Amino acid sequence: MNQLRALWPYVVRYRWRFVIGLLCTLIATGFAIQVPQVLRWIVDEINTKGIVWSDLQWAVLLMLGIAVIDGIFRFFQRVLILGSAHQVEGDIREAMFQKLLILDQKFYGDHHTGDLMTRVTNDISAIRQFVGPGVSSLVSAVLMITGASILMMTTNVTLAIIVLLLLPAVTVLFILVGARMRAIFRRVQDLFGEVSTRAQENFSGIRTIKAYTQEEPETVEFLRVNERFRAQNVRYVLLSGLLWPTISLVLGSIGALVLLIGGQQVAAGQMTVGDLVLFNGYLAALGWPVVALGWTVDLYQQAVSASSRLAEVLQRQPLIRDADHGAIDHDVQGQITFDNVGIQVGSAPDQRWILRNVTFSVGIGQTVAIVGATGGGKTTLVNLLSRVQDPSEGRVLVDGHDVRSLTLSSLRQGIGYVPQDTFLFSVPVRENVTFGRPDATDDDIDQALLISRLSNDIVQLPTGIDTLVGERGVTLSGGQKQRTAIARAVLRNPAILVLDDALSSVDTHTAAQILDGLKRFRKGRTAIIIAQRIATVRDADLIVLLHDGAVAEQGTHEQLVAHGGMYAAMYQREQLADAVDNA
Repeated sequence: MNQLRALWPYVVRYRWRFVIGLLCTLIATGFAIQVPQVLRWIVDEINTKGIVWSDLQWAVLLMLGIAVIDGIFRFFQRVLILGSAHQVEGDIREAMFQKLLILDQKFYGDHHTGDLMTRVTNDISAIRQFVGPGVSSLVSAVLMITGASILMMTTNVTLAIIVLLLLPAVTVLFILVGARMRAIFRRVQDLFGEVSTRAQENFSGIRTIKAYTQEEPETVEFLRVNERFRAQNVRYVLLSGLLWPTISLVLGSIGALVLLIGGQQVAAGQMTVGDLVLFNGYLAALGWPVVALGWTVDLYQQAVSASSRLAEVLQRQPLIRDADHGAIDHDVQGQITFDNVGIQVGSAPDQRWILRNVTFSVGIGQTVAIVGATGGGKTTLVNLLSRVQDPSEGRVLVDGHDVRSLTLSSLRQGIGYVPQDTFLFSVPVRENVTFGRPDATDDDIDQALLISRLSNDIVQLPTGIDTLVGERGVTLSGGQKQRTAIARAVLRNPAILVLDDALSSVDTHTAAQILDGLKRFRKGRTAIIIAQRIATVRDADLIVLLHDGAVAEQGTHEQLVAHGGMYAAMYQREQLADAVDNA
């Protein structure tokens, strides 16, 4: 049971419900094993006295009473144990969701969404099956086998030994085949995650698939993955199909042997017909408990497999988290310093630096622009500010505090971030805009929409700002999605505003309007702007040019142009390109 130790805290919360449920199982089983005893008594009575109506009525009432009591306690057993299992399932799923929300970006880079969805659904269901039906069946089976064995031994030792020696063959058979089934079940779960991932990615990227007419290749690839999933499921079904008929054959053979030997003893006068009926009754009653032992082993094996996958998430510590001792709650003002920052990626011996010796400062209320070639590390650099990742060397300071000494909540509360890849939720535009500030007033929302110039498009939507957007904002254009993200960041009223190439999908005229609105909004706020076009950042208080993972130049626009270096060359190329476009 060590493999399930990670799940114990979730089970122990409901220990008294489980205990009472198991007591109900004990009482129900105690009455259930009396049914063959009643059958023996009535058969012997009929065999010796003939049919006596009063005795027959008494036997019927007795069996009905046993059935009623057994049913009542079985009801409470199922309510308490199976109900608690569903509670455990809910608690684990909640813990998984909470843990997934705090894990770092590296974790999500290492795992596919479909695989994580499988862990939150199928794997947790496997745990519930074992904790609920599995444990309930195991206890019932053990109690029934123990009680029936004692009663059979007191009736006829020979037949009891035959039954007790042969019945475990059913359990052994179930365990041997179950071990193989467990290995296949793990592969089935992994492949289910792969199928889910491919389906999810295709549905999310349906526009790209259609644009490149890749419906047929994607269908072929999905069929390939689905065929592997189907093949593993068929293997699982084949083993299961082999198992149950074999068990039925073994149980039938034991019943035939009991009937043969018992019939001979009845003929010889060594036991009564009622005793033979009793043995057949117990044999019939023990069929399912013996199978249940093997079934529980199978559920246990599935639960162990699922538990290991869940533990990988539940026991993982996020790389980015609050300091263990003395994390500071700080109201961000906006002073930023990158002090000799470096970022290293990969693992030995393939480690490499993508940023090194990056140093610059931004005062409260100032605007810094970061420019450079695509893939030069601009986004990676600003990710350090909100601790999406931590630097490999050096420090990032906010208001003189190392960001690693601040609580994540207070640090990120003071930052409004508009990323390159805008993500929108499948909710109305209003909820997407107010995502970081759900208590915003209508006036505040209108102001944010005006600054982002999303107000120009709201009137064209079917139900205005309450129009439901599709998954990931699929019903909006790229420019509308970016402006929604800008409105979301503006509404947050942050001390630091980060715009990561946030106008790449917006036309030049609208971009100029947004920049003008943001220019007024940025007063008194610190802003970091990442841009491909120098024209959009030339009024920044500081421009930092990244090249080959280092700060190649920094200064104002006028200073850098006068310097005549890389920045001046970039600016001249951009002017020439604009002149050609205008011509």
